[in-house]
Amino acid sequence: MTGSLTFCKILFGAVALCLVSSWAGAADEATAVADAKADAASRLDREVAMIRKGRLGDAERLLSRSMASERSPRVRADLLAAFATQLFLHAPKLDDPTSTLVLDYLDRAVDAYRLVLGAGDPEVATALIRRAEVERLLHPDDPAPWTDMAYQQAYRIRFERFGATSPVTLGTLIPMAELAALPSRTQGDPAKIEAAAALLRQAADGAATSQDDRAQAVRAEALETLQRFEAAYGAGRSDGPRPQIMTAGAAQQCVGVNLNEAILFSGEPAQFEMLHDRFARAGLALLPCGSMLVFPLGPGIDPTPVLDLLTDISAGRIKGLYMGLRNPEEAPAPPSKLP
Repeated sequence: MTGSLTFCKILFGAVALCLVSSWAGAADEATAVADAKADAASRLDREVAMIRKGRLGDAERLLSRSMASERSPRVRADLLAAFATQLFLHAPKLDDPTSTLVLDYLDRAVDAYRLVLGAGDPEVATALIRRAEVERLLHPDDPAPWTDMAYQQAYRIRFERFGATSPVTLGTLIPMAELAALPSRTQGDPAKIEAAAALLRQAADGAATSQDDRAQAVRAEALETLQRFEAAYGAGRSDGPRPQIMTAGAAQQCVGVNLNEAILFSGEPAQFEMLHDRFARAGLALLPCGSMLVFPLGPGIDPTPVLDLLTDISAGRIKGLYMGLRNPEEAPAPPSKLP
């Protein structure tokens, strides 16, 4: 997963947690943050020894003493976050009480960073995502509802601090989309699946404007995730419409078409023939785009002759034919309007 903190679930006899710090802003800030976290983790050797023995109560008491002897509020926040990480890594078993304890310490770390650094600090976003990612690892099929809010709050912080096109901001959209597309969230509703896929397209399109290696990594991951969405959700339900998911393969077949200035159609072959015929009679052209058809918009293009048809498709009155409209004139949605 892309973001200022990435978790890697590794199965090697037990679950391990891989923490990768990246893209926290300016290079010197990122280095300082990483150094502070490493220092906090290095001070927990005795706590880790107790955790490995399953003596979690003793580990907590040692942490309390370390916290009491530490004068820096920032370091105390780092100690809370580091203790939660070590507990996740080294507890003999991640049963329900232990998992609850891990999440509790991660939550305490979020609150500590808010108090020390302010609610809008990027470190708060990192702490929010850290807790959400652990919850997703522990309950992959149906994470707790607060997980959705944690990603949205983290996105708002990064949007305001780094801007809409920063790799760290765009990267946050990927786990948000993965969570939003879970069956426990969508209940099979194609519109909700499409909304999740739209977050990935936003990440891919936003990163496409930069040649920065970090931006290209975000774009590659967003497109890869879109492909996984297509495989997992693209067929839709047998009794319902097919979600409109633009995959990397489809995007590559749309050479010369600006998908930000187009109407995309998906559906059954017979309906495509009708669509081609109606557009041709109106003197308008449709272009192939993978498994879809595209109606390019722009200067000199007047959709008025097929406006009634577009309205019927959009309203779902034509079975087996679906439409997605992307409006390039719209500014990026402000953080408060996140799905």
